[in-house]
Amino acid sequence: MRGMGAMAGLGVAGLGLAAVFVACVALPLATYTLALACFGLAHVGSELRYLDLRFGARLGAAWAGRLAALLGLAAAARLLAMLGALPWGVALPAELGCVVLALLPLLRAGGPRRGPARGPGGGPARWLAAGLVAALLLGAALAPFLALLVLSVTHNLTPLGFLAERLRGAARRRALLWGGIGFVGLPLLIATGLPFGWLAAAGLVAPEAAVFPSAGGLTQNLGAYVPAFGLGSDWALPAFSASVFAQCMHYVAVLGVLPRLVPGAASALLRWPSPPRFALALAAAGAALLLGFVLDYGVARKVYALAALLHAWAELPVLLLALNLPCQAYQPSPAAVEQALASSAASSARRQGSGTSRRQAGASASTTSASTASTAGQ
Repeated sequence: MRGMGAMAGLGVAGLGLAAVFVACVALPLATYTLALACFGLAHVGSELRYLDLRFGARLGAAWAGRLAALLGLAAAARLLAMLGALPWGVALPAELGCVVLALLPLLRAGGPRRGPARGPGGGPARWLAAGLVAALLLGAALAPFLALLVLSVTHNLTPLGFLAERLRGAARRRALLWGGIGFVGLPLLIATGLPFGWLAAAGLVAPEAAVFPSAGGLTQNLGAYVPAFGLGSDWALPAFSASVFAQCMHYVAVLGVLPRLVPGAASALLRWPSPPRFALALAAAGAALLLGFVLDYGVARKVYALAALLHAWAELPVLLLALNLPCQAYQPSPAAVEQALASSAASSARRQGSGTSRRQAGASASTTSASTASTAGQ
């Protein structure tokens, strides 16, 4: 019976995954805006809770406090730019600089950690942090908008890192295999443009369809995932659709998979509500923000962007530090991993909506830059 239940769950998950795939290809802007409005804030809260429960006690209050202060400064720079009080050309390098400051402690041998060292010489975190710091400094100096866009796209892949840190053995290999398909393989397939061509031949695409009239058309939203120099290219729409699919997979993992992998005896720096109460709080907050998207999409997206910034920038130093923390791996049964992946994907697909968007056209670099900056860290 348990095997049959697992097979049924995988079947439902497969159908759900196919539905999300088709929605992202056929209705990219509709799927992007509706997923952002429905699940964006909930996934931010869920991931912050996971970071605290999984790493908070091991990182310590002092380090977490310093990280929170730097993230607050980054959010303040973004807010001032949104309000027109600070040029984007100043605000974005300042924001990236705050992230660099958060990563600097990792450059010390071993980095800041509690408990026994994982290994001599600081482990891989030191070298990864050094490379990331160099890339961020280069991006802040030469192309801050492009640097933010690249980080916005790659941010969707972070659940793979958390799964690799959390699981061991066959469970990790299985999770990373499925995750690699969902987060890398399928988006690359979408980016080729072939799925859009297949659906277009059947008359099943509507890239100009939109759910929220105030969200603007496809041109106004492409900048969230497409650089300014590529807006008028043939690959802009497939690249956007591929990123939207990765974004949806990110939501599935953060809302449905990672919470199931929190150990029952996990300790945290903050006092979180019980899982049922926390779920209700996320649903209420998400419903409130959804109403805001309906009333004024532009304002609601800016509010969400500030919340998304906090969790997106927190992931980088926490993930790298996790490489040096004392190992507390979790070894679930294969059925438990498959059930978590299947049930979360199916649940997300049932809630996933679609809408309409407008056909892409050329846009100015300034419009793209503002769109990129206001939505980075989805």
